[in-house]
Amino acid sequence: MPHQILTSEKIVQAGVNIIEADKVLTFSTIAHNLGTHSQALYVYFDNQKQLSYAIVGWAVTQVIESLKTKVFGHSGKQAIIIFATELRSIALKHIQLSRFVLTVQRDDQNPEVQTAFENLRDLLHRLINSIFYDSDNRILASRCIRDLI
Repeated sequence: MPHQILTSEKIVQAGVNIIEADKVLTFSTIAHNLGTHSQALYVYFDNQKQLSYAIVGWAVTQVIESLKTKVFGHSGKQAIIIFATELRSIALKHIQLSRFVLTVQRDDQNPEVQTAFENLRDLLHRLINSIFYDSDNRILASRCIRDLI
């Protein structure tokens, strides 16, 4: 077997590919996918939970970048509609990864995931704040948009 140079990015990408293929995400399946032994992954991730958080953080960050690109140059209601339809489109295109992101239990222990979700929420709130000036309407609009997505 040729020498495999691993990085946390390669491991996360292999994990994403396994999730997208609707296979069970384990260190063993990732190691098999990368042509290495599962013990080699522990250098980069202490456990399955830490790897799951890394995948969630990566996925949410990718979504944010895509949304920023799509919304750039638009404002007001049009920007919110683009945001919502693009987020929904991404979620449907990557349904297995979306399910994974939504089902991984979040806690305060992983700042990367917390920051990624805060950035997504902040992007939505900036768009909403450009239209709605009353805080009650902002909250209602935010909830409605999230429900529609």
